[in-house]
Amino acid sequence: MTVRGERASASGGQVLVIFAGGLLALLAITALVIDLGFVFMIGRQAQNAADPGAIAAARYIRSGATPDTVMMTRSACFYARQNGFFPGAADNTGCVPANDPAGTTLTVNYPPSSAAGQFAGRQGFVEVTIARPHRSFLAGIVGLPVIPVAKAAVAAFSDGDSNSNSIIALRTTACGGNPAGGVSGSAQVTITPVYDPLTGLPYDGGYVHVNSTCGTPPNTNVNGVCGNGEGSGGLKIDGGASLSAPHVYVSGTCINNSTVPFTSPLTEGAVQIGDPLADLVPPAPGSLPAGQCGVGGPFTAPTGSGSGGCNFNSAGIVQLQPGTYYGGWRIGTSVQLKLAPGIYIIAGGGISLLAGGTIESVDSLTGAIAPILIFSTDNPSASCPSGGSGCQDNLDFNASSTLKVRGIDSGPYKGILIWQDGDGSKPTSWVKIGGQSTLNIAGTIYAPKAQVILVGGSSGTGIAAVQIISWEFDIGGNAALSMPYDPKELYQFEQKGLVR
Repeated sequence: MTVRGERASASGGQVLVIFAGGLLALLAITALVIDLGFVFMIGRQAQNAADPGAIAAARYIRSGATPDTVMMTRSACFYARQNGFFPGAADNTGCVPANDPAGTTLTVNYPPSSAAGQFAGRQGFVEVTIARPHRSFLAGIVGLPVIPVAKAAVAAFSDGDSNSNSIIALRTTACGGNPAGGVSGSAQVTITPVYDPLTGLPYDGGYVHVNSTCGTPPNTNVNGVCGNGEGSGGLKIDGGASLSAPHVYVSGTCINNSTVPFTSPLTEGAVQIGDPLADLVPPAPGSLPAGQCGVGGPFTAPTGSGSGGCNFNSAGIVQLQPGTYYGGWRIGTSVQLKLAPGIYIIAGGGISLLAGGTIESVDSLTGAIAPILIFSTDNPSASCPSGGSGCQDNLDFNASSTLKVRGIDSGPYKGILIWQDGDGSKPTSWVKIGGQSTLNIAGTIYAPKAQVILVGGSSGTGIAAVQIISWEFDIGGNAALSMPYDPKELYQFEQKGLVR
């Protein structure tokens, strides 16, 4: 009888422990459910305020020569108050934590912060963020006394401007290997704005922006001075090269080891910017007919004998029409490419110069400047990255004599000249473009994961009214390279309203 009682007592104690543990678990789950419900409601309320706030703020991007950031903040504050935030504010200048019982903050960034993804640091876009700390009712039991809630929105006001940068290096990593931005040899690179024929004023742009944080400690480098002998930097100028631009922005530091003084306005420690074309949908290889390897030549194909691409081995003129060139182009000695206007998709293989191969000239069938887009990606039928000629590869467009091309002049890709697919199997395949005696090119060169090599030539003056959006860039050669910033020749960013 005693043993049975002891067993009953022990069993009851176990049930009590299990019940207590279960009750605590139930309370914890209930706490999380209740508090997460409040977090969701606050987040929805904050987003409802941030979205119209960003749209309203974007109206003041173009209120004058300088965006009106004061009115941006007041506009965002108006919609924050309309949605129940900052009840203690007397007007639209009072959106500060002291005027909100929960300590809500309103942040307006022009241009957007690094949290804005591909819109970070870009002119023409504004970011509005509303953050409110939620003081939990029950979640403190599991160690969450405060749950931060923040919602952001990005809006644009652009009537079709191009991105204001002439050269962008998207690489954010610090030192190691090549500098993210490099100017070498004896290249004399000069970026100058072009004047708007309607207003008579220069277009606002032509900037250089390098995202790399590579640089020496601040105590050995004076901000705004591109110094000499300071080791590595995000932007590095060597030899007898020079770079002149309306403004140069480097997230790290600028190093000038050249014999030519650096005189451009410079901002070091600059905000990193996002990829401005990250959301652009590329052309599909199947959207264009198979390319023919010159007049009377074979047609390329996704599989079989035609998948090996075009071999231009003999000297002379090669006339090409727009299309999908499966397997790419391999170019022998002294080939003159004559390109009809349109889109050329290089589906695997890239563009390569064989041993001793040269591109003597690249222009249109009439000898004028050819408006084209060359898009390099994978052959959809290939098993990449091990599919040989079916996989994305380098683009070598370095002509020995004449290079005259411009970005395509119509359609959704208007203004883009060369595009190395950042989502292909070999997105780091480099792009090399230049001309030794006659260089006349215009348009946007887009290689978000690759190095772009722009060669100015061995003598004379080349004209490159281009915009380079790349992972890294290297501008070299021995000639004076003029890079006029003309947004009419570049891809146009036509965006208004909410974009993120």
